[in-house]
Amino acid sequence: MSAKKVFEILTGMLAFLLITLVWFFYAVPTMWESGTDAALIAAFAGSMLWLAAVASGVVYIIQRTRP
Repeated sequence: MSAKKVFEILTGMLAFLLITLVWFFYAVPTMWESGTDAALIAAFAGSMLWLAAVASGVVYIIQRTRP
C-alpha cells in the first residue's frame, strides 16, 4: 500500500473520529440541556444521520474489499 493511500485512510479516520466526538460530546448534550422540541428533534435527526452514514460506510468498505 502506498504512503499516499495510507495517509488518505488515516486522515479519513481522524476526521470521522473528530466529527463523532464533537457531535456526541458537545453538540448533543447542549441540545438536550436546552430542552426545546426543535433541539431534541435536531439531536435525534443528527444522530440518525450519523448512524446511517456509518452503516453506509461499513457496507461500502465491506463491498470494496471483497474479491
